[in-house]
Amino acid sequence: MTFDRMIVLDFETTGLQPGYRPVEIAWLEFDSLYKVSQSVTSLIDPQIPIEPGAQKVHGISSEMLAGMPTLEEFLQGEHADKFADEHVLVVAHNAAFDLPMFAPFCKKATSLCTMRLAQALYPTAENHRLSTLASMFAVEIEPTHRALADAGACFELLRAIAKKEDKTLDELLTLASESSPESLMPFGKHKGTKIKDLPSDYVAWLTSTLEPGHWIHPVLAQL
Repeated sequence: MTFDRMIVLDFETTGLQPGYRPVEIAWLEFDSLYKVSQSVTSLIDPQIPIEPGAQKVHGISSEMLAGMPTLEEFLQGEHADKFADEHVLVVAHNAAFDLPMFAPFCKKATSLCTMRLAQALYPTAENHRLSTLASMFAVEIEPTHRALADAGACFELLRAIAKKEDKTLDELLTLASESSPESLMPFGKHKGTKIKDLPSDYVAWLTSTLEPGHWIHPVLAQL
């Protein structure tokens, strides 16, 4: 698949409740050789209060955001020459959380979620948090719940996975996008059953029997 631009994106937000808004954005632009060409970050005025729990996690207060641009002002002002007329590959950890805030500013946005990718390839990992995976792959950039550090850690994780698995970006994108529990079991006595509805003992048997990285692992990893 061809993209006009490829970025690794991270947001810090007002919280996790519906209607959350960004308080910080960062992205790294990179090419097919995983060479970073640009690093961008900014605090963002969300125009709504920050949940106390979220502030405790990322340390960003309302006072820090005084005079900062809104997301619309930042992406349609200073960066008006980007994204609006482009098909953008957006890499993010838990892309389902970040992408809805960013996609409206792109002509088209395709996501590659490193969390789903790791779930697909490494279903037996302790968990699939960015910090755990960064440690697992000895990523040098420590995730800190600040946008630029987390985007950097996500990028290094993607690059490490690509090297370990010897797969192209397109192959990684396919693995991540196909890892859906809504997929149907294609063979065996449960053929035609949604992956999410498979008996737990059957899932355990499959994951212990199939070789690591086998094509069926992406869907089983979501269970």
